Amino acid sequence: MSNYQTFIEDNFRIIDKNAQEVPLLLNAIQEHWIGIEALKKIELKARQQGFTTIISAKKATKFILLPNRYIVTIADNTDNAMGILERVKFMLRSYEEINDVKIPLKYNSKYELFNESNNSHWIIGTAENIDVGRSKTVTDLHISEAAFARDIKRLLAGVLQAVVPYGEVDIETTANGFYEF
Repeated sequence: MSNYQTFIEDNFRIIDKNAQEVPLLLNAIQEHWIGIEALKKIELKARQQGFTTIISAKKATKFILLPNRYIVTIADNTDNAMGILERVKFMLRSYEEINDVKIPLKYNSKYELFNESNNSHWIIGTAENIDVGRSKTVTDLHISEAAFARDIKRLLAGVLQAVVPYGEVDIETTANGFYEF
């Protein structure tokens, strides 16, 4: 997939800051981020710039279109993990509505999605479980608010070993102290 921006803007909606359902049109920061051709990205970010949204949208695109993906999203806590998953599910529903199709989800739980048509999985976890993703073969990893993980070094030591050589890793966070972030 060479043009994620076009696919995302044509196929996904979000709820904006005014509680309105709108097309997911990338802002300048999101456009810059999606244009960076790198498999491993670490973003120290300001709040409310849309990093989690654009990372989730790119991974949702892969979940819909690419076969055999194993996507892992790890948030700092349960509330944030569930919030990201709800945003992803909203994007998937908007894709279905816009394209008048149904994504054949064999699993659609609060921790896992499985797209039966292309054998793609998406699991959601928290940094509270340092073993999340450890025993899997991960093609796409997103760690949200990494600086707020209790033990980021141990979490990364496990999950980064599970990422395949061509896998995409996105770590984003707002600042927290002066050590890792």
